[in-house]
Amino acid sequence: MDEALAAAAAAGFRMTTRSGPNRAYVQRDWMTAATISPTPGGVVVKPAWTTGQMVIVAGVLVLLFFGLCGVPGAGIIAA
Repeated sequence: MDEALAAAAAAGFRMTTRSGPNRAYVQRDWMTAATISPTPGGVVVKPAWTTGQMVIVAGVLVLLFFGLCGVPGAGIIAA
């Protein structure tokens, strides 16, 4: 696990506060993140969502919801 974190740091990633005792969450910029988890045979590295990506998706979902549900004054295209 220490070697994987060292390799991530060498690649420009930094550990974030979302890391815990059994996994490390590393992020390079607002679009690039990963989780590093230990296994009996080594480590597993998986892509992860960044906070910036979650904010964008949430904003688009809100716009779609209000636009499709016909809430007066909240639609994207005014009739």
